[in-house]
Amino acid sequence: LSFLGKIDEFMPDSEAWSAYVERVELFFEANDVSENKRVPVLLSAVGAARHGLLQNLVQPAVPKEKSFKEIVDILRSHFEPKPLVKAERFRFNQCCQKQRETVLEFTASLKQSAVHCEFGAGLGDALRDGFVSGKRKLLSEDRLSFTRQLKKMEDHNGGVHKMQVKAPHKGQDGCYRCKGKRKSHS
Repeated sequence: LSFLGKIDEFMPDSEAWSAYVERVELFFEANDVSENKRVPVLLSAVGAARHGLLQNLVQPAVPKEKSFKEIVDILRSHFEPKPLVKAERFRFNQCCQKQRETVLEFTASLKQSAVHCEFGAGLGDALRDGFVSGKRKLLSEDRLSFTRQLKKMEDHNGGVHKMQVKAPHKGQDGCYRCKGKRKSHS
């Protein structure tokens, strides 16, 4: 049998379970893996540690007796327990742009933080408010959509991001009185 691509072992420290499952499903689709082969392929690919974990989670049953969906759901509840909305919204509200983070990077980070907040139809407003917090220039505009705000920040950030602010250095500075060298206290 020759397959297009391969399924790597699931590594929970470097990939979310849902992302792994999506890759597995794409592999199945690309290789026309039939329903009755999906469980054996998944159990072979997931890796020894995760297979052992699954055995523990389904005892007294055995993993190969479960359906693909059951296995996916069992491991999802283990690796991605349902987050508390209040805690997720707290984390979302704590988001702030890091010093050297571009507007686009911050936007991606903010959107990622909103994933489990269950904002629903209010997502656009929540993103706008999260984006605006701490940015006084944007606070002065009353009717600002997230998209317009993002465009403004990209335009602003384009120029600002290219400038490098030279940090004050400690060391020898010239004395303004005698032009000699002295230790700086900055």
